[in-house]
Amino acid sequence: MVFNTISFWLLVLAVPLWAMRWRFYGLMSAREKQIFKRLVSRRHESGLGFAARIFGFLVALAAAVITLVLGLRYLKHGTVEIGAYKEVMRSRIYSGVEPVDQALDIVHYNQLFPIAVLTTCAVLSIAFALVATGLRDISTINRLRRRVERLQN
Repeated sequence: MVFNTISFWLLVLAVPLWAMRWRFYGLMSAREKQIFKRLVSRRHESGLGFAARIFGFLVALAAAVITLVLGLRYLKHGTVEIGAYKEVMRSRIYSGVEPVDQALDIVHYNQLFPIAVLTTCAVLSIAFALVATGLRDISTINRLRRRVERLQN
């Protein structure tokens, strides 16, 4: 539940960051844009690769936690039952808009627990990669601008 909330707020934060990134990128000259593209391609990992690496880490972490919890359940009750996500997690996030809430139920809460965890890992890694890539690009553009101004003066 906490990870769903974190994912949501990271996605909300990514929108103004990317708007600002595209604004700064649009203000750059053609030469600065070429330099920026070269800098990002040579010095930084791609956003997709970064998201895939985060997703792999989150899946490994979630698998370890699920294995631990199911192992403890087996030791205590002698059974391992994997039910729907809504059976494991009682609290939910709802928007108050009926079609959106029904879609959340179908896509997330009615899924098997491991699939819901993978979905959460995917959304969290995408959201984090969007925010991190936006911040990285804004920082790179600002540093590039300072260096170009210093060279021109």
